[in-house]
Amino acid sequence: MRTALSTPVCALAGHVQAARSRVPPGPPTIYGTDGHLHKHVLPHCSKLLAPYHPTFWASNRHMQTTLGLLRGIFCHGTYRRQHLISDDGGTLGLDWFNQCERASFAHPSTPVLLVMHGINGGSHEGYCKWVCATAEARGWRSVVLNYRGCNGLPLTSPRGYNATVTPDIYVAVTSVKGRFPGAPLLAVGFSLGGVILAKYLAEADMGLHGAFPASPHTSSGFAAAAIVSSPICLSKSNLALSLPWRLTFVYNLALAYKIQEYIRTHRTAISQNTNLDVASVLQKWTVTDIEELGTNRTFGYQTRSSYYDDANSLSYLPHIKTPTLVLTSQDDPFLGVLPDQECVANPHTLLAVTEKGGHVAFLQPRINRRG
Repeated sequence: MRTALSTPVCALAGHVQAARSRVPPGPPTIYGTDGHLHKHVLPHCSKLLAPYHPTFWASNRHMQTTLGLLRGIFCHGTYRRQHLISDDGGTLGLDWFNQCERASFAHPSTPVLLVMHGINGGSHEGYCKWVCATAEARGWRSVVLNYRGCNGLPLTSPRGYNATVTPDIYVAVTSVKGRFPGAPLLAVGFSLGGVILAKYLAEADMGLHGAFPASPHTSSGFAAAAIVSSPICLSKSNLALSLPWRLTFVYNLALAYKIQEYIRTHRTAISQNTNLDVASVLQKWTVTDIEELGTNRTFGYQTRSSYYDDANSLSYLPHIKTPTLVLTSQDDPFLGVLPDQECVANPHTLLAVTEKGGHVAFLQPRINRRG
């Protein structure tokens, strides 16, 4: 018999797979303890049990990752922005997909999906559009959380965002639940958004954020969550991308450009509120070089390693009580480490690992998306 939790967890799996897709030769490898999720939820998650075959001419991880960036071209939709102000004056943006925030869109108890984007991204990203469109097709509401200074938002606080700024997630959850108090709230975090989400879930489930009494299972405010294409361990991910003789070094350069793009956009605010040498940062080429100039000190971290330690999802996965799916590809160039042991030890988490799929891609032929 299908349990109450099987619907949101499986639906999230379906969303992520529909918006990303399925798995190569054979189904994903599943890591999880022989508990409630494994026994009563996983059997109903057909998308995680079916074979996934990547697009035959784009099965290479770099091709998958690159083509995944183009998916936004083929997905249409509009957003209506709701601004939120955090306790320290930071400006966040909730982008509601296709006016789904309207009362006439659906019953107030209809599930709401909260989406968290990757580094210097926003609701305009293709993967955000696709997962929102998939939620809409199911009749759900969906909303994307845009971080401080991202996607056209001003930087109105002394600090921006990074992988550890979880209070902003709490602000967003509080707002959404205040607007739709009777609706199950679900979450999906992509890439860096997955790192932030894992930390928030663990902290909230341990009572470190404000409680949501109406949530029957956890303190996070979410009925279920999905963490997709997360690096998991930023230090190991950065190390893997820092070898200049490997093709993956190109991603390091791309990440450095994204960081510089953010700093360039908010140069005035950053110069006024921090001691960061912006001019020197904009001359660097790699993530390590930029971080060595003290970008992490603007968040109170004295060293790069202390920031990486605080953001490490391996430290948080064991403490998550919200039913959570972790979906990743074995060939993801950004993957720092596979959290198999952590997910097996926690009855509230399931790890699904595809053979191929790249980073935030999981592309497959259209004919294989049916069913």
